[in-house]
Amino acid sequence: MKKYIKTVKRFLALVTPAIAASILATSPSQAATIAYSKSTFNINNFSSSPLRISTLTETVTKAISTGGQVSADAKAEAKFNVDANNSASNWSFSQAEGQGYGYTGSAESLAAIIGYDFTVNEKFSFDFSGLFKLGTSIDDAFTERANARGELSYKLYDSDTKELLDSFKIYGNLSTLGNNDAFVFEPSSSITLDSSQTSRKKSFGGKQEYASTSFKGKYSRTFDKLTRLTLVESKSNQVNVYTVPEPSTILGSLFSCTMLGAASIRKRKRASSATLLVNKD
Repeated sequence: MKKYIKTVKRFLALVTPAIAASILATSPSQAATIAYSKSTFNINNFSSSPLRISTLTETVTKAISTGGQVSADAKAEAKFNVDANNSASNWSFSQAEGQGYGYTGSAESLAAIIGYDFTVNEKFSFDFSGLFKLGTSIDDAFTERANARGELSYKLYDSDTKELLDSFKIYGNLSTLGNNDAFVFEPSSSITLDSSQTSRKKSFGGKQEYASTSFKGKYSRTFDKLTRLTLVESKSNQVNVYTVPEPSTILGSLFSCTMLGAASIRKRKRASSATLLVNKD
């Protein structure tokens, strides 16, 4: 029994400072997370007009708190102005923020524009510009997580054969903390970018991460026969922030299990002693 008590004392001497340190290090007043994902795309000067157009927007948010504070926001807009100035644009934005402990928040947004049956005799072209930006930030690497993801693309199809002719894709993913960070910028050969107005930046690793690009350019492709084209431009942005079990909670649970184990052993020893006394009588 004395040997067991000494073992428990040594354990307490080791874990008590760790429990106290973890509680101090995870003070709710210092804990905060944020994640955002946004993108825009503008098209001007279509060389021909589509016969039909379509737009789509959708947003979803979720915010659940069991002790902390959390908010989530999502917005999206899409326009196709054929009669006015033969242009199209859309944008989407998602953001979530949290503070304290015990919360989860997420936001998703989607925006798309579709132009059906551009009739092209020889050349199809348009000017475009846009922005793509992701960011995440946490204060506490032990208990907080923030993720941001986004994808922007346009695809040009042959309306009759459904063949994909050209595409442009930007994709990014930030996982803080994590090793799934990515940033992809893939223009097709039919795109000419204005280098003076195109930039790309990223910073991966640590408790603050970001990936962004702004761009401006021109799309142009020549066809050797009459062709009908369908243009699909879309973007999606998703973010989420949440807390994981606090180190103090984990250590506290371990401490409780140890003390319960100690109590259980003491009870068994007392029961054994009582049995011996009864047998002696």
